[in-house]
Amino acid sequence: MACQGETIGVDMFSYFGPSEKHYTPPGGFCISVFAFIRNGNRILLVRPAKHEKWTEWAPNWRGYSQEALDREMRSWRFPSSYVKIGEHPDMTLERVMGDQLEIEEFRAGDFRLFNYYTPSRRYPGEMHWDYCFIYEVQTDATPTTKPWLDAVDYIAIEQLKEEDFGSGQGGLLEIVKGTADQR
Repeated sequence: MACQGETIGVDMFSYFGPSEKHYTPPGGFCISVFAFIRNGNRILLVRPAKHEKWTEWAPNWRGYSQEALDREMRSWRFPSSYVKIGEHPDMTLERVMGDQLEIEEFRAGDFRLFNYYTPSRRYPGEMHWDYCFIYEVQTDATPTTKPWLDAVDYIAIEQLKEEDFGSGQGGLLEIVKGTADQR
C-alpha cells in the first residue's frame, strides 16, 4: 500500500511498506533517481548542509536520530532524490539537476535500473529494498556549493569507500566502479 508520507509529514513521495492488499517487501522499499556526473576518473558528489530543502529531497531524515542526521551531514552522496508518486524518473532527474545543483543545461542517456537490499531500520528483522534509476549525465556547467550543499566536488572513483556515503548510497559504488572504465 502506498503511503504518501503520513508517517513523516511529507506529501507526494513514494514510501511503500508492508500491506495486506498489495505485495511489497516486508522491510519496505524506496524508489530514487541518481545523477552520475563524471569528469574523467572522478565523479561528482555533494555533502548536504542543514537546510529546509532536504526535507523534500530526503524526507526520511525526519525520522532519523540526531546522531544519524549528523552523520548524513558529514557524508558524501550522489545528486539524487526520491521519485514522487506518479512522476517519471526523467522528471525526477530534472528536479535533481535543476533544484539541487541549479544546472539547467545537461545531457543524459537512458537510465539503468539497479536494486539492492539492506536490513530495514524501520522494520527490524526485515530487508529494505532500494530501486535506483541511474543516469549518466554530462554537463559543461561547473557545479558549485549552495546554501543547502556544504561541499560539491569531483572525487577520484578509486578513492571512494562505501563508508564515505550517507543513506546507504555506498551500495552504488559497484555501479560507479564497474562503469568507470567505459566513460
